[in-house]
Amino acid sequence: MKVKTMIMVAAICFAIIPMIAFGVLTNMMVRSDGDTMYVQELNNMASAQVNTLNALQTKVQSDLNTIAAFPAISEYGKTGTFADNGDATANDAIKRYVTDNPVIGSVALVNSSGKIAAGENKGTDYPGFVQYLEYNDETLYFDEVANAAGNGASMFIKKKLGQATLFISYNLGSDNSILARFTSAVSFYSQGNIIVIDSRSVWSSGVTMNTNLQEMYSADVASKVSTLSANGNSGLFEFDGVDGNTKGVLVKADGDGGLAALVYCPSNRNGFYSSKSFTPIVTFGILLAVVSVVAAIMSSKMITKPLGSIEATLSKILRGDHEARIGAISTNEYGQMSRAFNNIVDEIVVSEDRYKVISDMSDNIIFEWNFRTNEVMFSANFNKKFSYRPPSDHFGDSFLMKAKLHPEDADRYRSDLDRLEKGTNFENNEYRILNIYGDYIWILIRTATLKDADGKPLKAVGVMVDIDRAKKSEAKLTAQASYDALTELYNRETIESQIDNEIQLSEMRQAEMAVLFIDVDDFKHYNDDYSHATGDQVLKFLAKTIKEAVDGIGFAGRYGGDEFIAMVRNTETNDPAVISQKLIDRLAEGFDADIGERLGVSVSIGIAVIKDDYNTRVEYLIGKADDAMYSVKKSGKSNYAFI
Repeated sequence: MKVKTMIMVAAICFAIIPMIAFGVLTNMMVRSDGDTMYVQELNNMASAQVNTLNALQTKVQSDLNTIAAFPAISEYGKTGTFADNGDATANDAIKRYVTDNPVIGSVALVNSSGKIAAGENKGTDYPGFVQYLEYNDETLYFDEVANAAGNGASMFIKKKLGQATLFISYNLGSDNSILARFTSAVSFYSQGNIIVIDSRSVWSSGVTMNTNLQEMYSADVASKVSTLSANGNSGLFEFDGVDGNTKGVLVKADGDGGLAALVYCPSNRNGFYSSKSFTPIVTFGILLAVVSVVAAIMSSKMITKPLGSIEATLSKILRGDHEARIGAISTNEYGQMSRAFNNIVDEIVVSEDRYKVISDMSDNIIFEWNFRTNEVMFSANFNKKFSYRPPSDHFGDSFLMKAKLHPEDADRYRSDLDRLEKGTNFENNEYRILNIYGDYIWILIRTATLKDADGKPLKAVGVMVDIDRAKKSEAKLTAQASYDALTELYNRETIESQIDNEIQLSEMRQAEMAVLFIDVDDFKHYNDDYSHATGDQVLKFLAKTIKEAVDGIGFAGRYGGDEFIAMVRNTETNDPAVISQKLIDRLAEGFDADIGERLGVSVSIGIAVIKDDYNTRVEYLIGKADDAMYSVKKSGKSNYAFI
């Protein structure tokens, strides 16, 4: 049988059928002589209302004490003033509490002048403040002022806090009504009902309020309310109600909360149940309940048994038994689910094994930091490069925390690690770390942060790439570089070697880089119209300006004559167009030459960018930048262009 069919049959057999049978039997057995049951029902309802009223008063007293204990509110009650940001703190605390307790309509902290110091409508007069000062503290009342103003039925409780008074208001007549659970739509014997009465004889059915108890109920009811003691019970009494002759029971809650309840019903409903049929009805109901419970337990075990197999198999897999699978697969939906589960586990195991093999074969080290469990895992090839053995998987014991950084890189690494936990990936991600042989090697760290549906970081997955050879080659080239004698920039041979090395580093960084080919416009003019010495000054000024423009993000060199090369790395953040324009503007400002004049310099700049084609040859890249520079020359000079 299909699982869906089994559930439907179980629902019909163990819910609908017993209810119909019980209703039919009850209807057949109802007779006269129900007065005893009528009285007992009213008294049972009244006893239940005492517990409900006590629970209600306990709830509002808890709200009152909790809010009064908020530090900002307590301090204001003592001093009559808020400390710095105290009003904002009080408002935030009140707002959160009201949000978490939907039965509360509003909370207001009112100063001695009747102004709301914290809460909704802050700074305005609290309605009825002078009138309510006469009411007892920590006693529930119906809010006559709000009701008279047309704002609907509500209740409130207040407490004097020294220099201020705390008011809590509870809405009535809505889904979040604090009285809805025992007054709204409560009925028994078809016409019975309940009203709640405060200590000023204002009453409510949970939807409406009335300030005069005698408008709907007899004077006998009003007099009994005034004489009823705490946790008291008036006993059954008869009075004139809106439905004619009515019987009811008055009860009052414990303590000084002031709430009472009237449970009443027209007297003509006393034959609703028959006392003679009570015993067989209850017996039959208990029998049906026992049968239903036993049947439900047996059927639920039968239905959920396959789920137990799935759960047990999943537990084995989580404990490391990757060979565990669900057996004894049936042909219904559970069988389909079990087969799908087994297939998914097969795929996960294969994928995990593939991932481990790739990780172990790779020279790159892969790690994962789970922010929820605060655990860090490294790929097995980690041990080939570093000797650290963590005592646990906890982040505090991990290599991420315990790695021995070069003193010049340590602060930058710690700063990047702090940002990683907040969801920001590594940026300045090249560091020198002590390896298994006791040497500092250059490591490039790239990370990706995975987030949940709310945008909160779940985990960071990263890779450590050994770039030591490339970085040391770069340092060697720098140390052995030949410089142009006039400009003190790299010469042509060094420029090409450095660009070739930067292409390799950019591939490891998975970053973009750009080459700027810079040519002086009409350079011959300086030599011919002034002197060769002035021309040399122009070249020195140009070299100094280019070097300052790319300092820290690249390098510059003299390619030959009045031609210069600048290399810019990480062009995702270091825009070559912005750098070129700033360079053009700065050169146009000129310099003070030895001839006593201020000379401006105009240049044309060609830009070639590498984004992902890291196999590009240096000569080709420079040639493309040169082509872009000549396109500027042809279109008016003193500008830049991309190829």
